[in-house]
Amino acid sequence: MPKFVVFGLGYTGLRILNTLKKENTVLGVSRETKVEDSILLDLSDPAALESFRKENEGEKFDASLITFPAQKLENREQVFDTIFSLSKAVWMFGSTSIYKRITSDITEKTALDPEHDRYETELNFLEKGGKILRLSGIYGPDRNPANWARKGHVKKTKRQLNLIHGDDISEAVRLLLSYPGNDLPSELILSDGQWHTWLEIFRFLEDHGKIQVVPEEKMDREDSFIDSSLIRKFLPGLQTKDFWGELEKLEELI
Repeated sequence: MPKFVVFGLGYTGLRILNTLKKENTVLGVSRETKVEDSILLDLSDPAALESFRKENEGEKFDASLITFPAQKLENREQVFDTIFSLSKAVWMFGSTSIYKRITSDITEKTALDPEHDRYETELNFLEKGGKILRLSGIYGPDRNPANWARKGHVKKTKRQLNLIHGDDISEAVRLLLSYPGNDLPSELILSDGQWHTWLEIFRFLEDHGKIQVVPEEKMDREDSFIDSSLIRKFLPGLQTKDFWGELEKLEELI
């Protein structure tokens, strides 16, 4: 049975851990979240990290997944070296926000923004042989896009909103880690591939009396559509949730 490690048990990490546990042996690692079959480990502590390495150096994990923003770790070089030494394959989550908004569609070939805070860390990670799954905006239970509108975090504009449901991330990871070939690209994008703008979302919420009607505003910046067709070529069975149906559930309209 394959053995995986999930580093970081936050919103996505916990979902992935529970999904993978159905068919695999999985170790969850977190600084502060403890669940069944997981361990507490502060990766920013060099001594604790070295102890973890020694405890697990006898047999390599089939794959490891880093779900947290590794660029925030001062000792990320040691963290990467440790995880790579213990794993046959290493994946890390990235963000589609790292791509330059210079074209109407964003793909894996779109130029990266060298000023982005993840840029140097991702380059280092890729040079070590890792693979990156860049995620669009994550939504789902406890991450309702309607609340972003209610709290004033977003404006009523025609700006494109690129999203991916938390459960769809878990399924994509499951499929990627069980992929039988050796031809997966080192960088992949994941989104639900659906077109929806903040204007449409505001109007939906207004029509159902969920928020007060507000005037449309001009876009303060351009945005692009996140094209996730490449990952679907390798994972043809990957299905993603219908955004409007999920929004209805989150707003308790069905």
